[in-house]
Amino acid sequence: MSRHQGGWRVALLWALAASVWTAGEASAQVFTGRIDVVAQDGTGAVLPGVTVDVSGPQNQSAVTDARGEAHFLNLPPGSYEVKASLSGFADFLNRSLAVAAGSAVPLRVTMGVQGVAEQVHVSAETPVLEPKRQTVSTNVTNQELQNIPTARDPWVVLQTVPGVVVDRVNVGGSESGQQSNYIAKGATTGDNTWFMDGIPITDMSALGSSPSYYDFDMFQEMQVTTGGADAQQSTPGVQLNFVLKSGSNTPHGSTRLYYENKNLQSSNVPADLVETLGGVSGKGNRLTKYADYGVELGGPIMKDKWWGWFSAAKTDVNIQTLEGFPDKTTLEDIGAKTSAALNQKLRGNFTFFSGNKKKDGRGAGPENPPETTFIQNGPSKMYKGEASYVAGNSLFLTARGAHVNGPFSLTPKGGFDNGQVFVDHNGVFHNSNSFLDTDRPQVVFNGDGNWFRGRHEIKFGASARHYTDDSVIQYPGGFLDIELNAAGTTFAIPIRPYHQVNHALYSSLYAGDTISLDRLTVNGSVRFDRTTNSVDAITVQPHPVVPDVLPGVDAPAVNNAVVWNAWSPRAGVTYAVGAERKTIVRGSYASFASQLLATTAGNVSAASYAYAYYLAVDSNHNFNIEPSELRRFITAKNIDTDNPASPVNEIAPDFRAPRTHEVVVGIDRELLPNFGLSANYTWRRYVHQLWNEAPPIGVTSADYFEDGRIAGTLPDGTPFDVPYFALDADRAPRGNGTLTSNREGYHQTFNGVEIAATKRLSHRWMSRVAFSWNDHKEYFDDPSRSIVDPTPVSADPRINGAVVTVPTAGSSKSQIYLTLPKYQLAANGFYQGPWGLNLGGNFVLRQGYSEMFFANDVGTDDPVYNTKDVLVVSTPGKYRLPNVKSLDARVEKELTFGRTRVALDVDVFNLLNSGTVLGRKYDVEADTYNQITEIMNPRIVRFGVRLQF
Repeated sequence: MSRHQGGWRVALLWALAASVWTAGEASAQVFTGRIDVVAQDGTGAVLPGVTVDVSGPQNQSAVTDARGEAHFLNLPPGSYEVKASLSGFADFLNRSLAVAAGSAVPLRVTMGVQGVAEQVHVSAETPVLEPKRQTVSTNVTNQELQNIPTARDPWVVLQTVPGVVVDRVNVGGSESGQQSNYIAKGATTGDNTWFMDGIPITDMSALGSSPSYYDFDMFQEMQVTTGGADAQQSTPGVQLNFVLKSGSNTPHGSTRLYYENKNLQSSNVPADLVETLGGVSGKGNRLTKYADYGVELGGPIMKDKWWGWFSAAKTDVNIQTLEGFPDKTTLEDIGAKTSAALNQKLRGNFTFFSGNKKKDGRGAGPENPPETTFIQNGPSKMYKGEASYVAGNSLFLTARGAHVNGPFSLTPKGGFDNGQVFVDHNGVFHNSNSFLDTDRPQVVFNGDGNWFRGRHEIKFGASARHYTDDSVIQYPGGFLDIELNAAGTTFAIPIRPYHQVNHALYSSLYAGDTISLDRLTVNGSVRFDRTTNSVDAITVQPHPVVPDVLPGVDAPAVNNAVVWNAWSPRAGVTYAVGAERKTIVRGSYASFASQLLATTAGNVSAASYAYAYYLAVDSNHNFNIEPSELRRFITAKNIDTDNPASPVNEIAPDFRAPRTHEVVVGIDRELLPNFGLSANYTWRRYVHQLWNEAPPIGVTSADYFEDGRIAGTLPDGTPFDVPYFALDADRAPRGNGTLTSNREGYHQTFNGVEIAATKRLSHRWMSRVAFSWNDHKEYFDDPSRSIVDPTPVSADPRINGAVVTVPTAGSSKSQIYLTLPKYQLAANGFYQGPWGLNLGGNFVLRQGYSEMFFANDVGTDDPVYNTKDVLVVSTPGKYRLPNVKSLDARVEKELTFGRTRVALDVDVFNLLNSGTVLGRKYDVEADTYNQITEIMNPRIVRFGVRLQF
């Protein structure tokens, strides 16, 4: 497999440039925390020269400057002891100061005259408010991860964050080992990002997705950011950052076992569905077995100098679909981290992560029987190094480098000799499915720094990331067949063997200043992102059955097919109200640029994904199209049959990154010690969006004619009669080529309110409650530019002022439409009761997602898009699935033996045994129209035992 060597050289040059630039100035830390100390005497006068020692997961020392300030950056999340001393004053001591990922904890150290007290033992808890905070973020601590009953995967945690909506309901692990699609505040799924200990690991070929699956007990903390003015936030999507555990001077570790099976499960199949399933009430979406076990251990290798940590885990998840189709998943994870303090100024660490997903039955669902599912395999690995340097008390520098890879394969269970991939007129697959093998390595370098100078904190940084996608796709028999009606009329689609190698280079610079003026804090910054995308030269073979229509080709390389340059300014202000500073009001403006799919350049390669359409008849109804059953050639796509070596698709010369403008106004209030309330209003405007389907080159809406109509009745009795359109064949571009471009004359808006209350664990209880209200709409300001094909389709209704609906069809899911719920509530809590009996709970309530009824795969005379999913709902969001409510509970018996804690857990998921409908058959022309395709998994009990020290 070929590799793009030039990309490595460019990435290295960017890394060197980043290092040189970072040596002069510095940046905010998002996966570590910090403590900002201000020392003063009893009168409030600042105290320079105070020695401040911080000890905990990491030890640091500093001396306060002329402003009485000392700063401790790059602190791993956890609990710290802070001691301050100065000759003539009594010592100050805070034994427990909580530091979260991305937090800047302000600590006022008030020191009394010596002799009044020998030492001050501070009992005040960690401050809840952060005057310098620039992000809208939620920190999920290790205490919450361990004590709240959940299905123990990151996507379950995401649905508890205000504003974030997830496309599935995970009952007791029933969806673990499957990636959920999710969105927040109107941003696309492709703008979501994933980080592990400060390293971007997002799968840029499945934009916004994770490259792996994770052991829940590896995490010290999870941080989720959904907006704000921090220049380190690259996109408007959800920024998810995992903070892995690490070693410390105190040995620590844990092991656990969780188990549940079908005998611990209830039945919740609705009465009207029992008959549909053949009269067997025990059928339904069910979990047959779940086992999760692992161990992690950390501690000193050389006390105060060198530490280590290691973890290993395995999770088995066996489920069955509504029809009883099996889906088996095994997740295997290994993590290791070693860190060292070379001296007081220089520290370093190295991290290794490996996550492998082995799956038998990927994609199982109402439309995918076992032979059309996939066997998945392929470990993801990360090797990461980091160094941090303290240059005096005012300059802090950090540099990181990593190699990340997420290769995997999808092999169809039906194999290559079981017939073609055939989709019948009800949308059900037969025989087999496609094959995918992909290699996706990426190399990352980034550097950050902070420079404190008087009232100013200057932040800056740079990054470079080289990403490669080397993918092969093949179809058994070389065909995908789409049956149009029960008589066997079929679109036979021959697909040429596909192989491409794409490269993307993502680089960025940012700089900003935070000015502290007593109660007022002002910050401003600017970020620059540059993205380039290229595709290698490649040779592809001709189609085995129709080589005259889909011949082989030697495709040349296309370098820098896409170049995006984007400047993003950010500004914010906070003000602390009152002498006690228990209330902070905030306001910010931010501009964001979206991230580019790494395979975009492949669209303009002569070896792009090429296929053709034939009209055929499956006359013997064997779910295969023999050559004799091909009736008529219709058209070819992504290839010019007269000149196959010439690319037919184009990228617009003014193609640019989609842009988001955001304004946030908020207020934070410390109600009680360790108890805070936060409220935010967010307004966003999205412009220069990308087309869901690239329009044909040089075509306008005037080139389309009405090709037919879809008529019928919606489930509530409302009639519909919707036209669909086709492009005039005489106006079709060469090779039916399409244009990758921005959708001008179009924009989206988002208005949302989120309210969150957080109580840290103290006085025997903790809780987090989050509520959000959302409104997300799209507008066609200039339909002549923003609408080409007038056909309303399920992925693009083309209705001015309508709510935005995002179609998603994740692994093992029926089609789901993420229309943002008007309201969503998530609440959890944990209480430490007497006699070691502890209680935990987790509750989620949201409005149901949209029911987008449409006619599936309507055959048209359009030469570019021969089949279309024609939407028949006139008002998106009018028809919705039932509200979702899920309640989980835990009863725990805790036993303690010195530092060792043993917890015996009984968790009950879907305590109310809700059978909420999560999906229906939306195809109005299918025999199974409006039938239920998915319901919530029934109540299930999970037993667990955990040992921690």
